[in-house]
Amino acid sequence: MRIGELTRSQCVVVAVTGTTAATLAVPGYLHRVRHEAGGELVRPPDSRYAREVVECAVDELSPAVLAHSYRCFQWSTAFAAIDGLRVDPEQLWAAAMLHDLALGGPDVAGFGCFAAISGEAAARLVARHRTTEDAEAIRNAIAVHFHPREPDEPVAHSLHSAVNLDVVGYRLRELDAKLVTATEAARPREGFREEFGAAMRVEVRRRPRSAAAVLWRAGARLPLASNPLERGAPRSPR
Repeated sequence: MRIGELTRSQCVVVAVTGTTAATLAVPGYLHRVRHEAGGELVRPPDSRYAREVVECAVDELSPAVLAHSYRCFQWSTAFAAIDGLRVDPEQLWAAAMLHDLALGGPDVAGFGCFAAISGEAAARLVARHRTTEDAEAIRNAIAVHFHPREPDEPVAHSLHSAVNLDVVGYRLRELDAKLVTATEAARPREGFREEFGAAMRVEVRRRPRSAAAVLWRAGARLPLASNPLERGAPRSPR
């Protein structure tokens, strides 16, 4: 098996878990997004490490996915606070900005999941600045960010919640409306839903036994299309 691939039994578990979670979240899709002015964004870290992270993201990601990554940093920071988790801001920044490096990308020998490829690439960058343990934490956090079950490790847990919010709207009502308004206006989501859906179709073809591919075949396109954040999102100032 390639790194990140699921066994047949794991595919069944992921499909059932994902479908159940999507079904339970349906009532949340019916709520309108509250927008309030006056929110302040969390300032990204400004170390050499953090600057190299964003340089990598800018070089590798499309504008729509880059905006998604910036939003995920805001969401993950907020969820860490909501869930009472102690996280290293630089590690959270790296996880949020680099988690989609391989989304919809070409095959990489030995890997069967875009999240595993992204995690490996991110870990190599982290290892240039931080400890082996820090690099491993980022690798693992990114590798499981698309699994339906929430991981326990703080950075992984925060990233998982952030990605699920930005892609399908999970836990939206737990966030402060001012933060939502400020984040959506600063990093608009034009084109993200369409680009993400196209990337998922690529994942199904190239890495069919990854968690992303299994969830997409199980119906993940419906919660993506129903994300409340896609309805009436505030626009950036002109």
